[in-house]
Amino acid sequence: MKVTAAGPVAEQSACTCTRAFAGCPESVSAARSWVAGFFPDPATAADAALMTSELVTNAIKYTACCLPGGQVLVRVRTSEAGVRVHVIDQGAVYPCFQVPGGLGLGLVIVRLLADACGCEGGNKWFALCTGGAR
Repeated sequence: MKVTAAGPVAEQSACTCTRAFAGCPESVSAARSWVAGFFPDPATAADAALMTSELVTNAIKYTACCLPGGQVLVRVRTSEAGVRVHVIDQGAVYPCFQVPGGLGLGLVIVRLLADACGCEGGNKWFALCTGGAR
């Protein structure tokens, strides 16, 4: 319990889980399902699954995660207020490997659905307020 000038304040309990997925297209579905399981509401779970799918797909298509042995890390942090999902790639592809172009709509979808989102290098994240996340 935290004590402030106004008196004791209960701290939110938080839990963080991290899972590595192989840098291959089949991993997108597995990551999507894993993340959706952290959300108690089916509609919010569906939004989280879609955003996870977009970010993991981008990591596999456009970063070094696609190289042999590559992995995408997905980290989920739950709290009383919501869930924050991080998709962490392995950085840029070496210049000798050609990366396919894209339409760039995946990040737009994330921005529209998330309560908050951001990017810090190879770490793309989104947050959803759930008011009762597991």
